[in-house]
Amino acid sequence: MKQYSTPIIIQDNKIITLEKVSLNTDLYNEEWIKNICFQCPSLLPVEEIEPTFGGMIPICCELATESGYVDLIYVNESGFITIGECKLWRNPEARRKVVGQILDYAKDLSKWDYQKFEIECLKAYKGNKKSLFEIVHEFHPDIEEAIFIDNVQKNLKKGRFLLAIIGDGIRENMEELANYIHRSGNLHFTLALIEISIYKKLEGKELIITPRILAKTKEIERIVFRILDDKAEFIQAETQDFSKGESVSEKVFFERLEESIGKEKSLQTKEFIAKLSNELNIIAKLGRGKRLSLNLKSPDDTYNFASIQEDGEVWFYGIVSKTNEMGAKNIGIDYLRKLANIVNASFDDSKSEWHWSVKRNGEYLNITEYLNYQEDWIKLISETLEAIYRFEENN
Repeated sequence: MKQYSTPIIIQDNKIITLEKVSLNTDLYNEEWIKNICFQCPSLLPVEEIEPTFGGMIPICCELATESGYVDLIYVNESGFITIGECKLWRNPEARRKVVGQILDYAKDLSKWDYQKFEIECLKAYKGNKKSLFEIVHEFHPDIEEAIFIDNVQKNLKKGRFLLAIIGDGIRENMEELANYIHRSGNLHFTLALIEISIYKKLEGKELIITPRILAKTKEIERIVFRILDDKAEFIQAETQDFSKGESVSEKVFFERLEESIGKEKSLQTKEFIAKLSNELNIIAKLGRGKRLSLNLKSPDDTYNFASIQEDGEVWFYGIVSKTNEMGAKNIGIDYLRKLANIVNASFDDSKSEWHWSVKRNGEYLNITEYLNYQEDWIKLISETLEAIYRFEENN
């Protein structure tokens, strides 16, 4: 079933209908997709899939591995690697083949160390840089080489990759991919299907590209294999429900949180977030950007009740601005004032309205302090949601 219609352009009150460009021609093909994705990595909506992999830097095309040549390799300043494979999917057999192919590439890379990865990337790299760090450093002059190398090494060892299958005409049910994904071993990856649809005006050469995320898996882990005579035999998958579990970005967030506040408090934070989700349908949504954060948002994804930073600080974004948009600014202010009273802090309106928050002596409080008042905080969020719903019903 067609899930979306052909886009149009409105120019000078005139409707211009676009024509879909076929990607199965001599001019527009897999090679063309690969080149455009390499030249313009922001075309791929990676931050919507896995925020941790955002800020991709194109490293090379046609990276040689034991299983073949990888179409696209990206690395970001935090050392997270994205593997891109460009295919025009035309039949079920092609779908099975490309999924198996990209998983093989991921397994090959997971056997490499940093030195091997750098050597192979530089062989395929089209430029005059002499190291992988030098390529990335050009985009991010402030990063430290030792930290970058350690991060890449760690992600290679753990198999933490974003696997992006990019193409046109992609139609697939993620449950049907489970049979192919089981051959992935103990990698910790996210697999995403990204459709690149291209349109043009009926007259003219200007192209309009509309990338679209069709589907993505959660992290796949604890796949059990038996090794016999250097051959791997699949035994069982202990985790098969791809709708549950942590994504790579979520796992990285909680690892960093644990480093900052300790394992016990990090686990308590997870339990608190789960309780909010179970009792109030609160959405825990990772924020985008260089620094990871976890936003606690209303069930409709509109109102942000807190933003837990990776070091544990609790910030606030937009609760007052958003309630002001609906004509009830006092609801957002009351929420912050009451929360400040609960944790013995102050309502802070010293910055722009979007950043009005709870602070003590001008500093944000850590989640470890809020955990001491969990029940009061949950009750306050519940009461605030009820106030929002009542206002919406009456207006």
